[in-house]
Amino acid sequence: MLGCSSGSVPGGGRFGIELIQEQAILDFYGSEEERSSALALLKSSCRSLRPNRGLSCYNLAILYLALDDIPSAQEYALRARTGDPRDPLYSELYFQISLRNKEANSAQLQEEESERLYRIAIEACKSKDLEKANASLKILVESGEITKETLSKGVFADCEIDKSLLKIAKVNSVKYSKEYYKSLEKKHPYQSVWDLSGEFGRKVEKPSNNKLTHAWEEVRKASKAKDLNSAKIHILSFKSGLEAISRESNSSKHLATNLRKAAYLLLSEDSHFASIKVLAKELSDTPTPQN
Repeated sequence: MLGCSSGSVPGGGRFGIELIQEQAILDFYGSEEERSSALALLKSSCRSLRPNRGLSCYNLAILYLALDDIPSAQEYALRARTGDPRDPLYSELYFQISLRNKEANSAQLQEEESERLYRIAIEACKSKDLEKANASLKILVESGEITKETLSKGVFADCEIDKSLLKIAKVNSVKYSKEYYKSLEKKHPYQSVWDLSGEFGRKVEKPSNNKLTHAWEEVRKASKAKDLNSAKIHILSFKSGLEAISRESNSSKHLATNLRKAAYLLLSEDSHFASIKVLAKELSDTPTPQN
């Protein structure tokens, strides 16, 4: 979230695990080498005997969900629940992933058949066997596996398909993966204080209306532009927003503390913020001396 890519929530969730995990999660959205290194680090922590290992496993499960690797996500969600059976967040995540995995398994046979018909249709189009192509496409259209957009703008756009298929084909429907991530967003512990529209590997489509998130977005822009004055203005705005959140409740104070620590770590250590590194002191635990 705070990083240059859409990463996990600062502070590693509401459990306050060490901030090194935050850097690992940010690295996950970097290069392939950084992603492999980040996953290896979190796996090592998850499989350790440390009492707080549950959050490492939880973060791994979330990251594997972002990769749509449901079996791995389920494995580490189970490890998180086993690491701390009393935590309802871990139990809920494991339940949701298990439910999704069960649905995925039950739909696998249908998906395999759809893929077979899809391949047949593509090859038939290439070989100009329009009768065979239309026969496969008809089944896919009627089952809703292929939409009007796929027929008119996708791989079949240059194939002389039966025009009647375009009339009965449906337009693109809601993607279930997006709906699933929305449900995770609603249950996320930081949902009350942070805009999670860029979470779980999703791209942010428009500026955030959340004042705290917006302030950090402006900090990132200022860092990229190497505009120290603008960066300081928005860091102070970010800090002010954290202070306001801290006064709302003990829970909000905990979340704000984790956000501040994660932001301080990023400004101090992340190369993307090297141009404004000097401003990390504004978010330090130690008060800045007054001149």
